[in-house]
Amino acid sequence: MKSKIIHSTWPFIIVCAIANLITGCATTDDPSATKTTSGTRAAPIPSKYRATDGRNVEIGKSYPSEGGLSFKDPHLDKCWVAQDFKFSGYDTLYIAPTMSTAKFQDDERAPHDIAKANLPVELSRVIDSKGLFPSIALKESDIKPGGRVLRLENTITEYSKGGGAARFFVGLYGGGQPVLRVLGKMTDGDKTVFSFEGRRSGVSAAARLGGGTLRDEDIQIDDIRSLALDLSDFMAAVAGKYEPR
Repeated sequence: MKSKIIHSTWPFIIVCAIANLITGCATTDDPSATKTTSGTRAAPIPSKYRATDGRNVEIGKSYPSEGGLSFKDPHLDKCWVAQDFKFSGYDTLYIAPTMSTAKFQDDERAPHDIAKANLPVELSRVIDSKGLFPSIALKESDIKPGGRVLRLENTITEYSKGGGAARFFVGLYGGGQPVLRVLGKMTDGDKTVFSFEGRRSGVSAAARLGGGTLRDEDIQIDDIRSLALDLSDFMAAVAGKYEPR
């Protein structure tokens, strides 16, 4: 009788073992979730939002990376924020003058310099519209003393002014479109809290459909505005300015 009781418990033991295995697999680290410094699991950051102007915004799924979170943002090649950084709690965002390591032809120097000058201006305008920071400075002398300051440095790493003749024939497919690639880094003191890389090349419908009649500089300013909008949307979403959807 004793042996019958022992044998009859084996199916139950096997079922429990399988259940434990399944439970263990289900609790394996999910790359879309994060862990806080205390070791407890935090809720994942949503990937889709509704902007305050009614637009649908997507910043991509996040996964742990280098002490923070990387995002598969569909509008940026690379996007990373430090753990628990939310673009909030600062008095001033200082956008430094644009740097450049890009190689370009001699006749591209003037439009390249225009792009360098326009990037911080457009970033300031669009980020300011999101109400993320009480103050945005484009010169160090404009930073108010005593406040918490974030510094945003941008470097142009790829540049081309494009050409109207090529756009006339193959602009729809990207031919002749200006090219602008920007690498950005935001720091709090000596600590990097946000970094990104983005590329734009004739993103507007006008550039693709009628780019042969447009100035290179006009197309490129639209590209800069597109990059600035996507960056500001990402910041606003992470800062809690947009509602998840």
